[in-house]
Amino acid sequence: MLYSEEILKTVKSESYVSPKVEKKHFGDKGYGLVARELIKKDEIVSISGGLILTEEQHEKIVESKGFGDYSYYIENGFLICPLNPEDPSDDWRMNHCCEPNCGVRGQIVFVALKDISIGEELTFDYAMTETNPDYSVNLQCNKSTCRKKFTGNDWKNPDIQKKYEGYMSLYIQSKIKNNEK
Repeated sequence: MLYSEEILKTVKSESYVSPKVEKKHFGDKGYGLVARELIKKDEIVSISGGLILTEEQHEKIVESKGFGDYSYYIENGFLICPLNPEDPSDDWRMNHCCEPNCGVRGQIVFVALKDISIGEELTFDYAMTETNPDYSVNLQCNKSTCRKKFTGNDWKNPDIQKKYEGYMSLYIQSKIKNNEK
């Protein structure tokens, strides 16, 4: 099925980002998202879209080019990543924080965990989506609870599971429910 020119002209990205959100450059930290308007608790801030790849495809196409930061597992053996990992759509620009103001509802929907003020950066904890045990990143969120280093095993921490109950991806919630390690 081909989409009409009329529909394609109105689509700016493979994803949805609330009009209350805008991309901002944070110097050395790179890009992130900030609130342009007040965002209420549980309001949708973005819905990720992109390519669904097998692990093997992901290794060949994404990881081999150094763009593994812009992807996450949505099921055993399958990841979602932006159509263009060299210049991902705005929804892929949300940064990590150990005290985030956004969480995940379902697999690809990001919502506000609390009311978010104008100018406030939108953040989520990568433990809400990331399960790759080989993935890690040094953290600089400057919060008193900062873990200093994130790994793809952080979702296994019972304190993190409790903290984000109801706001971790369905994939991770099913792993927790099934007692997967």
